[in-house]
Amino acid sequence: MKPVGLVKGPAESPHEFRFITPDNTRLKVGEFVYYNFNGRKVLCRVSKRLPLRQYPDIYLSNPSVEPERILRVIGVSTREFDLYEMRATILGYYDRQLGFINPRIPPKPGMPVYLAEREIIESALLKKRAGEVGSIHLGYLLNREEDIPVVIDTSLTVSEHLAILAGTGSGKSYLAGVIVEELLKPYNRASVLVFDPHGEYHTLREVEGLEEFRDGDYSPRVRIYGREDIKLRLSELDYDELVNLLPNLTDKMEAMLSRIYRELSEQGHFTVDDLIARLEELREREETTANGLIWRVRRYLRDMDLIDDYRHMDLKNLLRPGQASILQLTEMSDMEQELLVSALMKRILKARINAEKGSDGEKLEYPVFVIIEEAHRFASRDSRSFDVLRTILSEGRKFGVGVCLISQRPSKIDSDILSQCMTQVVMRMVNPADQDNVRKSVESIGREMIEELPGLTKGQAVVSGVAINTPVLIRVRKRLTSHGGASKNAPEEWIRWSEKGEERARVVERKARLFWDDE
Repeated sequence: MKPVGLVKGPAESPHEFRFITPDNTRLKVGEFVYYNFNGRKVLCRVSKRLPLRQYPDIYLSNPSVEPERILRVIGVSTREFDLYEMRATILGYYDRQLGFINPRIPPKPGMPVYLAEREIIESALLKKRAGEVGSIHLGYLLNREEDIPVVIDTSLTVSEHLAILAGTGSGKSYLAGVIVEELLKPYNRASVLVFDPHGEYHTLREVEGLEEFRDGDYSPRVRIYGREDIKLRLSELDYDELVNLLPNLTDKMEAMLSRIYRELSEQGHFTVDDLIARLEELREREETTANGLIWRVRRYLRDMDLIDDYRHMDLKNLLRPGQASILQLTEMSDMEQELLVSALMKRILKARINAEKGSDGEKLEYPVFVIIEEAHRFASRDSRSFDVLRTILSEGRKFGVGVCLISQRPSKIDSDILSQCMTQVVMRMVNPADQDNVRKSVESIGREMIEELPGLTKGQAVVSGVAINTPVLIRVRKRLTSHGGASKNAPEEWIRWSEKGEERARVVERKARLFWDDE
């Protein structure tokens, strides 16, 4: 292979160097190159690109005259103006056991630099190949015209948690759909739960009719849960969650409620009527306090559709290998959504702990992966679901509860929670506060990658973390199912409804004319 450039010398940092190239098309920021060191190909990533020499301002003062024409007239070669100085970060040569090994000696001036071939990239960058057991094919390397698949490791993604961070309209929900598709493929057969606040994931049901998802007797299933299907029993709530549902409690009310809750919890399952009955027993001694609690329980608990005395979601129906369950939260209030995430995630974690430790109670014998859209609403410190998510993100990996947080406002996610997501997919992000939060919370994304975020377009992303060997720029692959979160085309909707209105007016006019003709 012919070299694409020659080393000029070291850069500002000890693990960087500069090289000169006449290639102004292939060598973009994020591209991979290598140089030879003791028989090994040392992989590097292009981090900056600058023209070696710029035209003097006077040559650019007349837009109708090309600067090259001026140079030819005065007898100056244009070749120097076609050269670029590149800065490259040394990743090292890759060892399957030890990872990237930096030679600690930068290349000498004059050494040739080569464009990394597909085989080098796939063997050094990816822990898995597309279609292997335990692989998630996200998309393709951004800077290459040829399709070089970018694949992450399913086990490390699920057990070490995942974050998808992006600005509005960058394609984060589309990417999440790609990930669910990959998890339902025969080489993963995952158990997936999606909290869907905007009703964007129902189209994933199309996988049930696609041949790409079948293998022998295996065929995936997608279950959609609407408002009528999503229920919690009162006894599934922690005391703190119960208190949050009943406003303006006095100290006496809290003391009474705490005592009754503790007694009812010891008997196992209890209902709203059980709670009211125990409060009525205390009316004679503490009438005002008991009456205040009874009124609040009837007003706020009986009227809440989410709370049901007997119906609830069975975990083994909700979470099965080869199944994605979509909980559509569109008709639920913010409080109900937070309560659901908190209570259900606690049940899932407890069921996994019981299965791993052989304890009594509800069990889930297999790992699960939970995707939480609009995660900033559930993972901020003032959210009702904050405590359980912090616990799961820090301890869930030991018990097989993996979480994917998806958010357009990472600055609102608690930094301790975000830092526990060891694999990150970051898409276009313009807000400086969000960029800064990503920089602080995501150690694996370097400064030069953060600088790329505002320039990414829809469907492009930076992938980094434990599920891949080094950060890469990708373009997300096309989904096999249709996307349920596409924005409405307002002009088309207006025109369509206007035409319907005009047609209805013509029908009414024709009927009126026929009526008067009959008369």
